[in-house]
Amino acid sequence: MTFASRRVFPHGLILRGLGLMLVYTAVRILFFAFNYSVLKIYSSTDLLRAFALGFRFDAWIVSLTLLPLFLLKLWSWKSQSFTARWLATGFSAFVLALHAVFLFLEVSDSQYFKYSGRRTTLAILKISGDAFQQSVQLLINFWHVPVLSCLLVGALFYLWRQTRMFGDAEQVYVGKIKLTLTLIAGLCLGVLGLRGGLQTKPIAPAHAMLLGHSQLAALALSTSFQLTHSADNRELKTIRFFEKEARVREILELPRERFAPVQLDGYNVVILVVESLSMEYLGYRGINTVYAPFLHELSKKSLFFDNAYANGRQSIEAFPSILASMPSMVGDPFITSQYSSVTTQGLGHVLAKRGYQNAFFHGAKNGSMYIDSMAKMFGFPQFFGRQEYPNDARDFDGSWGIYDEPFLQFAVDHMNQFKQPFATGIFTLSSHNPFHIPRHLRDSLPSGKQPFHKSLAYTDYAIRRFFESAATQPWFNKTIFVVTGDHTSELESEIFMKEQSIYRVPIMFYDPSGLLKPKVNHRILQHTDIFPTLLDLLGIDARQLEKPLLPFGQSGFAPERYARAANRGSDWFWYQEGRTVVRLPGDGSARLELVDLQEDTLTPGARRPAKDFELDGIVNRAEAYLQFFNNRMARNSLFEP
Repeated sequence: MTFASRRVFPHGLILRGLGLMLVYTAVRILFFAFNYSVLKIYSSTDLLRAFALGFRFDAWIVSLTLLPLFLLKLWSWKSQSFTARWLATGFSAFVLALHAVFLFLEVSDSQYFKYSGRRTTLAILKISGDAFQQSVQLLINFWHVPVLSCLLVGALFYLWRQTRMFGDAEQVYVGKIKLTLTLIAGLCLGVLGLRGGLQTKPIAPAHAMLLGHSQLAALALSTSFQLTHSADNRELKTIRFFEKEARVREILELPRERFAPVQLDGYNVVILVVESLSMEYLGYRGINTVYAPFLHELSKKSLFFDNAYANGRQSIEAFPSILASMPSMVGDPFITSQYSSVTTQGLGHVLAKRGYQNAFFHGAKNGSMYIDSMAKMFGFPQFFGRQEYPNDARDFDGSWGIYDEPFLQFAVDHMNQFKQPFATGIFTLSSHNPFHIPRHLRDSLPSGKQPFHKSLAYTDYAIRRFFESAATQPWFNKTIFVVTGDHTSELESEIFMKEQSIYRVPIMFYDPSGLLKPKVNHRILQHTDIFPTLLDLLGIDARQLEKPLLPFGQSGFAPERYARAANRGSDWFWYQEGRTVVRLPGDGSARLELVDLQEDTLTPGARRPAKDFELDGIVNRAEAYLQFFNNRMARNSLFEP
């Protein structure tokens, strides 16, 4: 049986493809507009290159969905059978629905990028429960996401409707020559789109890294492409810069003797991690307005590292680094990756063997971002979250958890009950979007240019109250306090939006007893260094540990020539010593470039090839760092000789 065909083929399909490309280009323009504060630092040429490359990523997802539809329509056009027409119509509806979902994710990612610094991957599925619980407030605060998505999907639906009847209503004879030529042309165009161009290898996320900046790479990439490819990038690739693993460890070897100027035997430890605390908001060298005045004053009473780096761009990435010297270089956060079961050694484990009582406090719902799981994994078995907080109805912020001020007072009360010595981790939450502040303080706190600024001022106020309460306790003067940010977010100054500086967080060690003298230290320090620095301060010999310290962290008191920072931004790995940064692809391929930071260590210079003496120096150490991480993590042999 044959039927008259509602022919969308071939001209209707061409219009659909062009329409999809136009819509995805519009989404990329929205991404640029929403993240203009970060992307405006790049030249027009760089931005045009990113958009041109983005066109190729969009062509991939359009070709992936329209090529099967093309073949079904070709069958329907030729045979006019009921089965062919039913399958073609059904698959066409599926393609429309699929692109509707992709467009919503693309628009959503234009907002999420502000906080994560990268395009979304499948790792988001493992923490989707948090987003689902906050779905109402997320829709309220980001109402423009569903609105813009509906407008774009509506335009796409209109295009689909208009092209259904494109062409003659009655079927005409299709000759073999016309059919063959149409098939060849369609397949060639589809394969070209799936390859993303005529280059030797099919388009991949690594092509975006050729733009030279992770922010430009994020502009070029599409969320739909990343989601469909991230499963391929979640397994670490074995790297062979050096044939012998013993050589790798030899290159990375750090001195592990004690360097701290004081020995705080038996001191309590409190690690306070402040949500979204960038170095920018502590008035770094007078560059910016101080939005956290108490922390600014505390830094003057502390050993303050002002050239410090987070080892990730998300909260979930901070705690493996801080508590176990495990940088975030898998691609996915460590706790949600396939490597989360590797053998680790946490700060809590080391301290517990020396009689410490360990606990962790975070005011969100238990299970949020796996904070409770990570705390226990790294040796902090007691966890106090929203579930343990007694006045939930009174102090719940309506979104994430308990307001910082009452929750930090709750933490002080519990620490009063701990047997000394104790080690406590505390993670604040009020400076997280949607930035809720208790009603009675909304008019008294200073406002900034963004809602985040007032919420950070509230968290700063809550921390002031925390220290005021702690100062009245008998354990206060025998406690070492560590204060840092989990990652940067909501940045304001252009200088803090550069590729290196987006990781800049403060790290300070405060000793109320005064034995550790206040000082501003300009040496490089990263989150992974907090663990060994604390051991050094506490007089714990790192050489006597059951497992050796990982080479990703070192004492902040070790000679400055050993100071280094490393991170993975999208598919690029970077490694820094002094003002020199080595950048290379995270898969260990040969492409290599160096960047010299300017005097402020925030502003990068031009990219350049490595000099001969650097190949046997900093480049060797960068390659060894990446090889050790990838190979040892993949084999679960981090602590083997």
